[in-house]
Amino acid sequence: MNEPEFYQFGISSAGNTHNPCLIILREKGYELWLEWREIGSLFCARKDGLMFKGTSGSELLGIVSLWEHFGNEWDWQTPNVRDELPII
Repeated sequence: MNEPEFYQFGISSAGNTHNPCLIILREKGYELWLEWREIGSLFCARKDGLMFKGTSGSELLGIVSLWEHFGNEWDWQTPNVRDELPII
């Protein structure tokens, strides 16, 4: 599989994506805070007795989305999609 040479639009996780992710979480009703540490602070979210943590706003949104999609049965390991991905 060859990577297309041109994309209409692209976005990657970076410093400028953290705040938009936090905005989404706040609009979904999550309480947000930062657990500050000298190395490796954590972005945290809480709602309805559930707590989530990630090392960035985008990671936190991903973790919350994982739980919102799968619920308490979130730890799906099959199929192993990562092993199916083409290397380009």
